[in-house]
Amino acid sequence: MKIDGMLKYAICSVAVLLCACAQKDEGPVDYSAIPYKNVRPVDVKISRNHLELRYPMQVGDTLEVTVLEFKSDVYAMDYYMNSGRFQGIVPILRGQYLEQSIRSDARIFIFRHDSFRRYERSDLEQYVRNFPGYRGGFPQEFLSLPFDHREAGRTSIQTKHFLGVVSVFPVLIQSYRDANLQWNVARSWEQVDDEVYDRWVAQLDKVEPVGIAKDVEVAYFHVGEGVNGMATHLPGGRVVVVWGYLGWFDLERKFFIASDRIYEARF
Repeated sequence: MKIDGMLKYAICSVAVLLCACAQKDEGPVDYSAIPYKNVRPVDVKISRNHLELRYPMQVGDTLEVTVLEFKSDVYAMDYYMNSGRFQGIVPILRGQYLEQSIRSDARIFIFRHDSFRRYERSDLEQYVRNFPGYRGGFPQEFLSLPFDHREAGRTSIQTKHFLGVVSVFPVLIQSYRDANLQWNVARSWEQVDDEVYDRWVAQLDKVEPVGIAKDVEVAYFHVGEGVNGMATHLPGGRVVVVWGYLGWFDLERKFFIASDRIYEARF
């Protein structure tokens, strides 16, 4: 009976804690109380997936912070990398103002200030880290791709089109180079249903491979002149695709490596 009483007490304690956490998470955020270097905003404008804050920093200079929020980090990365609006850590001069940007999870922070004022990148990053709901760390999905022979700066996200056809699921793409060999590896960001994968594969220019044994679980296709490709739907739901200026034998070896790496990943 004593043990039962202790167990009931522990369960009740956990339930109370969970309820408290739930109530805390569901509470509205007071954006007017979010400081930048101990300075609170003087103006806050909120609209759907869009937040604007203005901080009075110095006489004649106001720091404007625009926060764009997307439905997941993959769509935020797609917009950040492919919209042409941002240049990473490089500030962009727009008239008499400078814009700096930071992507964090499903949000993009845009800092706009007088071009003659200096705002340290570390201060802006600290502001982002202190923002409500911040989840730090690089997306683990990037780590599931093969490491050897990666080309620096050749990582991309596609959510609308992929390999010249309509994309029905977001993909992460990494380019590789080894001497004269060049190829690309892509994986679906998340698990993909069978019917969704089949709908994407049906758009490809499928061909018969030459010099290797055909696998019925693999789609063989051409992307363009001299560019061969292979794709499959792995057990568990992830999609892996490899293509490049390679013969079928070399491409198949890259495909096996990528498939094993992505399949064994926990994310």
